[in-house]
Amino acid sequence: MNRVFLVFGTLLFAGSVFAQQPSGFGGNAGFAESAAQQAPSGLNGLGAASLRGLNATPGSAASLEDKPGSEVAAEKPKSLPDRALSPFQRFVFENTGKLLYPFGSSSLQKEFSVGGETNTPVSADYEISAGDQILVRVWGAIDVNHSATVDRDGQLTIPTVGTFPVAGVRARNLDQFLIAEIGKYYKNFNLSATLGKLSGVSIYVAGQALAPGLHTVSSTSTLASVVFSVAQPGINGSFRNVQLKRGGETVATFDLYDLLRKGELNGDRKLRAGDVVFVSQVGARVALNIDSPAAAIFELKPGENLNDILEIAGVDRTLLRQDTVLIEGFNTANPKAPRGVEQLSYARALNQATLQDGDIVTLFQTRREFANAVTLKGNVAAAARYPFFEGMRIADLVPNTDALIQDSYFKKKGALVQFNKGEARKSVTDPKLQSQLGLDDSKLFNKVSSKADEGEKGEQQIEVVEDTITNLLSQINWDYAVVERLDRTELQTRLIPFNLRKAMAGDPSQNLALQAGDVVTIFSANDADIPQSRTTALIKVTGEVKAPGYYQIAPGETLRDVIVKAGGLAEDAYLFGTKLTRRAIVAEQEVQKQKALDQAERMLVLAQSANTASAINAADAANSQRQAEAQRAYLERLRGVKPDGRVVLDIPPTALSIAEMPPLELVDGDVVSIPAVPGQIVVFGSVYSQGAYAFEPGNTVFDYLGMAGGAAKSSDKSSIFVIRANGKVDSAQQGWVPFVSGLYGKRALPGDAIYVPEDFERVSLTKTLLDYSQILFQIGLGAASVNAIKD
Repeated sequence: MNRVFLVFGTLLFAGSVFAQQPSGFGGNAGFAESAAQQAPSGLNGLGAASLRGLNATPGSAASLEDKPGSEVAAEKPKSLPDRALSPFQRFVFENTGKLLYPFGSSSLQKEFSVGGETNTPVSADYEISAGDQILVRVWGAIDVNHSATVDRDGQLTIPTVGTFPVAGVRARNLDQFLIAEIGKYYKNFNLSATLGKLSGVSIYVAGQALAPGLHTVSSTSTLASVVFSVAQPGINGSFRNVQLKRGGETVATFDLYDLLRKGELNGDRKLRAGDVVFVSQVGARVALNIDSPAAAIFELKPGENLNDILEIAGVDRTLLRQDTVLIEGFNTANPKAPRGVEQLSYARALNQATLQDGDIVTLFQTRREFANAVTLKGNVAAAARYPFFEGMRIADLVPNTDALIQDSYFKKKGALVQFNKGEARKSVTDPKLQSQLGLDDSKLFNKVSSKADEGEKGEQQIEVVEDTITNLLSQINWDYAVVERLDRTELQTRLIPFNLRKAMAGDPSQNLALQAGDVVTIFSANDADIPQSRTTALIKVTGEVKAPGYYQIAPGETLRDVIVKAGGLAEDAYLFGTKLTRRAIVAEQEVQKQKALDQAERMLVLAQSANTASAINAADAANSQRQAEAQRAYLERLRGVKPDGRVVLDIPPTALSIAEMPPLELVDGDVVSIPAVPGQIVVFGSVYSQGAYAFEPGNTVFDYLGMAGGAAKSSDKSSIFVIRANGKVDSAQQGWVPFVSGLYGKRALPGDAIYVPEDFERVSLTKTLLDYSQILFQIGLGAASVNAIKD
């Protein structure tokens, strides 16, 4: 009784499996599908559905979309069943974390056509057979344009001409054959015959195939072509032993690896009706675990070894690690722990290791470690790895200063002869090429003095291009360099600083002994700011000196020293108006300017909201809107003002000698400009006559306001201010007693600019903006802001 139930249960299970298989396919496909559907959860939590998703690779044939323009004889194309994962694939995944596919599976088609591909190209050796369509056109003595199909007897019937046996005729000979046959009855004619749709050939696919069963393929099909389509190996099918059986005998054996690896079609045969394509059981399988696209599962033939696998896979062996190859395999002698791992050298594994079914071979990329190298990098001529030798020290790696001159220095020197870069840029119109050649606007040498001195801090060499001197070579940080060394005991990097100058001079305490693997880094003054006292500065001196130009000063030298280097003062020098600009101050002024304008903009928004809410009629609201727009425009003009980085110098207005200048230490990139004595005073703003007036000693600010007709009725007399030639600002807010003290009573100085603002008392925000304008003067925007206010 138990045996009966067992047989009955088995039949029920088999029936359920076959019920799930797609129409037109044999039993093994259904078993594969069922196995995939019933697969237990695994692979780190991936269930059967997830495995289907992971399987979306070439050859998996998960779905099919109709191809536009395809012609199929019987019905639309059908897809092959999904290629389920084999147990060995799962096993490899669980052990390596990599989902590997059988080698060659990516080349298999995802779909096939019922009835075969009928519009495939036909070779000249194709033999015509029953069911082939032939298009015949005859002209001359007879006129025929007819499409006929070869009947089952191999006969082709052409109306009004006759019936001819064409079965077995090769495609290349068809025209001549028909001309000869028809020529027995007719003369003086021409003929053209071409093949149309070809007949299908019914074959059987059996064994461990993905889709076993009866299939109709093109009559041009061969054993190799159907292996890529309807006779694909299943999860346990062999890629290397596909047999063609005809009449009960094996007439050919096809190895897909030979085609993919060598391009050879050994064992390929043209198929005939009734042929059986038998996919054998897969042979020994070995997984190649390597960080490369070549990683896959390979089927081995007897006698093949690791060298054969690498050849099949096409592995680039150049970067393979030579000391370690891991081979994991089964050891049936130990039933408690049947898996074992063996570590071999690459050469031994390649030539001596015997691979077995189920092995996982792991190869590694070569180590990046150098056994005899020391690395030099940073501000050096050639950052590279250099050979290490016993007793090697810093001075051996950096023997002289030539090792510290970067190639960019010589490149910039070569650019010195390009005296007309503007014309060079015009000759190259492509913006990309301009950028690559250094001709774009951002890389052109500037002619404006305020931009021309933007060399890197600490640079010493001098470049003269388009009336500009800049620096070419970054100054080396002689006091600090570092050796990075791997502490193999603690497995951490140690930093060992040293004095480069002393090391190159041979000081034993600084000329450190090196070890293989060390990294020596040389820094410039730009990498870490060096003390100003150790920096050699390049200063530009212009204006009323006897020898304007660029001068190098030693650490600690002052404004007085550089004027002496420039030959001293000229006769018309106006020391009170000396202008010293510094790059570091520009950045700070820009920050302060933005803070002031951002605050003013917030106040503008709040005031506009208040004015709009308090408007009593449309005209009042419109007036408020106009004022807000004017105020925004004013702010935008101020945003466009660029700080000049001026250092306000405490020099007496009557100063005539260098000794009266402050002993201010200069830094690299400073620009000193000494103007001639101005002969005018500028008055502008809300006055009756704006303009420049001749300077008269003893005149006060009030006197010059009088020359301009005095302040207008609409002016704000309490906000008048004067910009002095030395950059200071005096305003009426600094204590005001008419005609006695305060601004009105102050003596005017050569080069003064007197500004009288409008009275915006009724609009408190605008007055506040003027207050911010005075702040802008104080942070060094000077006359540039005055121009913004005037506009």
